[in-house]
Amino acid sequence: MSRVVEQYRQACEYLAGGVSSSTRVNRAVGHAMLFDRAAGCRLWDLDGKEYIDLCCSHGATLLGHGDAGVRKAVDRAIERGAACSYENEQHTEFARVLCEVIPCLERVRFTGSGTEATMHCIRLARAVSGRGKILKFEGNFHGYHDQVMFAIGTPADRLGPESAPAAFPGSTGISPGLEQHLVIVPYNRPDLFETAFLRHKHELAAVLCEPIYYNAGCVIPSQEFITRLRQLTRDHGVLLIFDEVLSAFRACLGGAQEYLKVTPDLCTLGKAVGGGYPLSVFGGRRDIMDRLMPTGDCQHSGTYNGHPVAVAAGLAAVTAYRQPGFYEHIHAVSRKLCDGLTDILARHRVAARVQGLGARFGIYFGVKEPVLNYRDAISHHREMMLRFVAAAIRHGVYFHDYGGAPCHHGFCAAMTLADTDEALRRLDHALRDLSSEPEA
Repeated sequence: MSRVVEQYRQACEYLAGGVSSSTRVNRAVGHAMLFDRAAGCRLWDLDGKEYIDLCCSHGATLLGHGDAGVRKAVDRAIERGAACSYENEQHTEFARVLCEVIPCLERVRFTGSGTEATMHCIRLARAVSGRGKILKFEGNFHGYHDQVMFAIGTPADRLGPESAPAAFPGSTGISPGLEQHLVIVPYNRPDLFETAFLRHKHELAAVLCEPIYYNAGCVIPSQEFITRLRQLTRDHGVLLIFDEVLSAFRACLGGAQEYLKVTPDLCTLGKAVGGGYPLSVFGGRRDIMDRLMPTGDCQHSGTYNGHPVAVAAGLAAVTAYRQPGFYEHIHAVSRKLCDGLTDILARHRVAARVQGLGARFGIYFGVKEPVLNYRDAISHHREMMLRFVAAAIRHGVYFHDYGGAPCHHGFCAAMTLADTDEALRRLDHALRDLSSEPEA
């Protein structure tokens, strides 16, 4: 028995499900992957096997594992005592940097996870507007707090009509009635969005969306859709919130709002903003953010908000993202990886579509046409995804898996073009094995 499997079985004795987070069980292999160490774009498991990492902490380690600049900043913060629940000069410095690079930011607040960032953003929007409902898009994911845990992974047979998607709960244990505070609309359908928005505009505090829908792989909105969101919300006094927990820093320094040339009222940042450390941010227009206590009446607080180690790591990371050539490298790797994977899939006659932007991408098996929304994404072949992930892992390329569902994969800036070529060689071998396997 491998040490990975043995350790996972031991973990099941003490950790619920053997993990600290539900989705860490990689269903393609039937257990959580336990890694001993990581460096750059590579991982080593407990058995000493090496992998090229195409998960990269779900996008959090955009610079790569163990980045020297981040490590130096963290060491310096620890040497100074890492006193949490206090402010220091780096909070101000990092806030200034973020306000310089993210278009909508005039004021920010630091918090812990992406879940916290969207939770506080929604509370703030309700405080400012005096209204209670939030319009969200089918399939878009905004964290694990109850008020947004609807229509995030609805089974195909429970979707409801496209004009009125079902508010299917993403978990048991959610209080009945919370879905009444949501208006749910398909992503990338400007016509259906406008109809729903105009019907509920007097009840809406905010429209909340993933501006680049990475949680279903990689779905880029049409210009008509994203422009309509901005126009209607501005015209009717409804706040527009971009959830950039995943999209921030992925394809350009200013995030999806810079890429799409649409500036929201508020946004959330996460994952890459912390340089691999637990940090998230929310912020936006000065007049809105001034409603937060102590200047206003809306509460946001927490002992670990803006932990000095995470702030130091985040400042070092975003400073690195600002360096000349950073995004040129990201896009060069993206083109080589996505084009190469598309070619390999075609060569092995595996029907699949690859969609990517910047450092994240999605693979949709059995899909030929562009994926434009959640309903398109879930039409892909889940069993084929599971077989592909298992084969890739056997050949030393790590993809994470969420039970075969469409999801985002990605790489880090430490990945060179030579590393990319090696990853493609390994995936070529994996797909050769896959195409010769009998269907389950």
